[in-house]
Amino acid sequence: MAANTFDGAPDDSLPAYYRDLRESEITESFRNFDNEQNFEQLDRQTRNPHSSSFCIDFGDDDAFCAFDLGAHSFSRLLQTPRPPNLHTRWINLWQPYNQKDTLHTLAKHYDFSPRLLGLMCSDPIPQKPKSLQSKKSSSTLRSRRSNRSQKSQKSQTSPSSSKDASLDSEESVGMTSMMQSTQLELVRDLSHYHIVDEVWHWSSVDWGRRFICLGYNSLHNVETNIPTDHAHTEERDHMQDVPRAKRVWNWLLLCADKTVISISEDPFPFSNGNLRANEMKCLYTIRRNLVSVFRQLTKAPTPLRENSLAMLPIRHRIGNSEEETAHRPTDSPGLLFYYIFEDWFTTYSLVTRREHGYGAELDRLRREMLVQANLTHVDQLHHIGCQLKVLQRVYRSYELIIDRVLKKQEATLASLKNSHIVSGGDSLASSMAQVSSMPQIPEAESLLGVSLSSAARVRFERLKDRILLYALSEIQECIDQKDSLVMMNFNLIAIKESFSVERLTRVTLLLAKITIVFMPVTLMTGYFSIQFSGVEFTVKSYWWAFIGILVLSLVSVFVFSFFSGTMEGKIVYRPWSRMAYDISKRWLLHRKRRNQ
Repeated sequence: MAANTFDGAPDDSLPAYYRDLRESEITESFRNFDNEQNFEQLDRQTRNPHSSSFCIDFGDDDAFCAFDLGAHSFSRLLQTPRPPNLHTRWINLWQPYNQKDTLHTLAKHYDFSPRLLGLMCSDPIPQKPKSLQSKKSSSTLRSRRSNRSQKSQKSQTSPSSSKDASLDSEESVGMTSMMQSTQLELVRDLSHYHIVDEVWHWSSVDWGRRFICLGYNSLHNVETNIPTDHAHTEERDHMQDVPRAKRVWNWLLLCADKTVISISEDPFPFSNGNLRANEMKCLYTIRRNLVSVFRQLTKAPTPLRENSLAMLPIRHRIGNSEEETAHRPTDSPGLLFYYIFEDWFTTYSLVTRREHGYGAELDRLRREMLVQANLTHVDQLHHIGCQLKVLQRVYRSYELIIDRVLKKQEATLASLKNSHIVSGGDSLASSMAQVSSMPQIPEAESLLGVSLSSAARVRFERLKDRILLYALSEIQECIDQKDSLVMMNFNLIAIKESFSVERLTRVTLLLAKITIVFMPVTLMTGYFSIQFSGVEFTVKSYWWAFIGILVLSLVSVFVFSFFSGTMEGKIVYRPWSRMAYDISKRWLLHRKRRNQ
């Protein structure tokens, strides 16, 4: 745990609620959250990688915060009712795999299901170096080979009557090893963090009598290093098919006693809090929204107090009317629950802003294609499309979570029949008449989940519209642009190939024309080489005939090329005869107008 930055003496402004608990860790850790000096030290601990948890109790006028409490202190806090002036509590846990006792305390108090508690207590995915894997596989292979050799030797030395038994034993050993390997792979695949790492859009909404729990992956715009060596080819291909972002699993709970619990996966579980500079920068990016909400819960002056985008109406309100003041205790837990889940900065930085990474990458590929298109662009577009599809599924999972949160829970006939639950109107009559001595449960208390206030519901509905309008629509536009660029790339390659074919055709025509030019000269040379009786040819007559036939051949080839439109040079789209006709027609029209 992180070391406490305070001197250990209790805060003088600490109310009697904490002092009456008679727990030294509580009285020494809790500090007045609205005190400027205390807030600076507490705010610094939210960015400390060694911090494991914090707890904030706040109301309209008072707020108190403590870091790194133990499971026993949380148990004392949960079992003791809070005073009315501290109507809302926020418990945040980092490194949940190191705080299983605290998770068990929360689960016991709020009656989590065993499966939900087991998922929260899951250990991180262990690191498996490639060298150890290769050594393990080679040793396993050697052991299998030795077993096979021993079995073959036994089969050779045993009589024929025992061959069937040896084969049966060999098959049984093989089946046993296969079953063990299958069970090990099954256990590995059922690991919670393994599933959420393979399926980024994995989400969960759990309901209890005293809580509603959301489980989801949050993506943070942090550059990740992609391996470039051939030894990690499979890992490199996998990382190119997922967004260039850091994935972090989150649990978020809203409880019936106005307590909000947030649990975040440790992004660097095997570093023991000793992070490098780039990892610290990544940690700041991951905790940006949480720190922003944390800062808005204090009334001490902060640097972001005047930033309109960071202002949250949880403790800071403008109106002081009687209706507004009466609703603040009921609105605060739902608003805190919503703003922890919202994290609009992540959505804005990934796909929503004007020049986001995918739009810039698609524009870069488009410019490169116009210069020189090749098949490598198709591979890059394929990976971009895979990343966009992953993002699309992630934001659709957010939509489903919001729909589940906003869905109204209603009592069914099965829950009312043959049970101790009575509807609203009947509960009063049954309690007055005392028809049955069995304890009766009101219908509202029997429903699963925790109802959100109207202030939180309207914000969840607004967030759903934002996701649909600014995230999913932008992703779909990028996917459509990617598809059009793929078709554009193939069209440009086809045009490039047509230019190559036309160039080859022109060269072939040129060689054919050269052959045609020299064919009459070859015939003439053959004619002059024949010895006719009484006919003699001189050198002068040969060259005169050579020049005449060559010139006549060149003129004939030129005239044929001119009128057929097969002159070599630039790409010819029309025959030369048609071009000459159009030029002469324009010249005659121009001369006619000039004469007029």
